[in-house]
Parts: sequence; C-alpha cells; structure tokens
Amino acid sequence: MKIRKTAGLLLALLMLAPASWAKLSAHEEARVQAMLTALSEQQGLIFIRNGSEHTSEEAVSHLRLKLKNTRNRINTADQFIDKVASSSSITGKPYTVRIPGKGDENAAPFLHRLIAESDAKVK
Repeated sequence: MKIRKTAGLLLALLMLAPASWAKLSAHEEARVQAMLTALSEQQGLIFIRNGSEHTSEEAVSHLRLKLKNTRNRINTADQFIDKVASSSSITGKPYTVRIPGKGDENAAPFLHRLIAESDAKVK
C-alpha cells in the first residue's frame, strides 16, 4: 500500500514538473513584447492564418493571446516563434506574411528577423 501511494505521488510530481520547468524569464518576455510591438508597426503587412488575411494589429492581438496561453510552456522568445507564433495550433499549417513589395514568406523567418532587429532595444 505504501509503495502504491509513493508511486502515485511520484507520478503526479513527474506530470507537473515539466510545466514548472518552462517559463519565460523577464528578459525573454521583453524580447517577445518588443517583437510584437515591431510587428504592430509593420504598415501594409498582411498576416495569413489558415487562409484568412489579417492586419498586423490583428496578428499581434492573436499572438498575444497565444503567448498568454503558452508562456509557462516555453523558455525563450525563439521558442515562442518556432513553437507558437509561426503556425496554427489547430491545423498545424504555417502562418504566412505578405510584405508589401516583397511577396509572401513563411512567418517564422520574418518573426526571427523582427526579433533580431528588436533585440537592440531590449537590454
């Protein structure tokens, strides 16, 4: 009986542990926020999610919601881009950005460039 209780407690702790290990630090959160601010300032950019076109402001609103729901499961801003911000969690389809005068590209490389540019503002 004691072994069963101990095993059950150990299993419960192991199930909870990964969630407690991952969390954005204040610095990484600031990097994400700076990237989202930079995204919101992209005039004329179209963010395409599952075939639907959205303004940069709508994209930022959506990504802030995704950040709220996942911030305790990721460690870095780059993980946020790669695992959350660049594809649909429902369909798995990658997001696309349409950049005026440049055409369409996958969102991940674009967001990584934005975060690299905004890193200069985050200390």
